[in-house]
Amino acid sequence: MLGMLKTLEDTFAALAFADAGERQEAMRMAGVEETTVSVSDVYAAVAFAEVGCEAEAREMLGIRPVRLVPTPKVCGFLESVGLSGVRVAYGLAEA
Repeated sequence: MLGMLKTLEDTFAALAFADAGERQEAMRMAGVEETTVSVSDVYAAVAFAEVGCEAEAREMLGIRPVRLVPTPKVCGFLESVGLSGVRVAYGLAEA
């Protein structure tokens, strides 16, 4: 929720700068970059994507393929022995 509020705040701040004629600063604040892709390229890419040619659509838009690798799950001792979610208290006792 806080991420969405931050995005809205940045967008409205960028809008104020854009209204004042500070185009570059507004684009930086909004996190927007200029692109050389035309509207006709976008429509053509959408047509390719709709028929299942995602690779060609990405190429038309200049998007390099990204290989998504799942983040490794770090497993603690309790999870490794099948006790995830169990509350355990540790203590020391004198012998």
